[in-house]
Amino acid sequence: MAHHLVEKDTLIRANRTFSLGLVWGGLAVCVMAAAVYDVGHWVGAW
Repeated sequence: MAHHLVEKDTLIRANRTFSLGLVWGGLAVCVMAAAVYDVGHWVGAW
């Protein structure tokens, strides 16, 4: 039986951290894009 280079729990934890980072990063990008969009509308309204 081959030995694993990385423990399974460590891999799962790293995978979860990476996935959550992608989700929260995407959410942050959406919030910033919405703010830029709204500011653009406010400036365009003048």
